[in-house]
Amino acid sequence: MTIPDLKEHLQLLEENLLTDEVRLDPLKLKKYLAEDFFEFGSSGHIWHMQSYLGENGAGIIDASIANFSIHPLSEDIVLVTYLLENRTRHNYSLRSSIWKIFDGVWKMVFHQGTVKADSQITRGDYIDC
Repeated sequence: MTIPDLKEHLQLLEENLLTDEVRLDPLKLKKYLAEDFFEFGSSGHIWHMQSYLGENGAGIIDASIANFSIHPLSEDIVLVTYLLENRTRHNYSLRSSIWKIFDGVWKMVFHQGTVKADSQITRGDYIDC
């Protein structure tokens, strides 16, 4: 897979993880998240795969991604970074995810969100990592 194709594919996976269809269905979440997945949430909470396997999954969010970029760490591991506009919480956060390929399928193994201190940030203010 070329770098542009990989970037497009991983962005689609990240965007799918923002949809109610995936977030509210623990079985669908398992298709995106590795068994040992964990997250340092923007709220300060630490989440694990098991945290999302209840009947509410990962919960509802109204958000969009901007300034998406990838940083390959090896042939089968990629760091993803982007700006998330969270319209549910009325804030912006810097996001990073580590994706790893398992038997030909990309799954997220780690995610972190850090809320931007400046709530007035615009998409143009964000600088790619």
